[in-house]
Amino acid sequence: MAFIPCIAVTDTAASAAFYEKLGFTVDSQMATDTDDIHMLLYKGELCAMLYRRAQLDTWLPNLADQPTGFSGMFYLSVEDYDDTYRDFAANATVVRDSATDHTGTREFYITDPDGYVIGGNDAASRRNSELVGKY
Repeated sequence: MAFIPCIAVTDTAASAAFYEKLGFTVDSQMATDTDDIHMLLYKGELCAMLYRRAQLDTWLPNLADQPTGFSGMFYLSVEDYDDTYRDFAANATVVRDSATDHTGTREFYITDPDGYVIGGNDAASRRNSELVGKY
């Protein structure tokens, strides 16, 4: 079962353009003037939704007093790690350069226009890491 985040963004057009520069596909078929939500796909797989902050606050009023962003990060597991890192680094702010963590997985971190942190991890190195068989 997939766990798909719906992230509040200040400007859906700016966020969509940012993610498209990174190689994501933005599917806006569901977006309307009153429900500005866009599906975010990577390599053809749904990985998140972008929702205009003002409309999300109306849809779920308990979020209205919460700041945009959150304390945490989203991970994207990629097969073509080196190319992905190069493309992402050229089009986003890198907040942690590519490195190998304590489990043997290569990863890097960038931020999007609203400050969300996206971690890219190398699917191949993850398959050969200490995490094999655990998750």
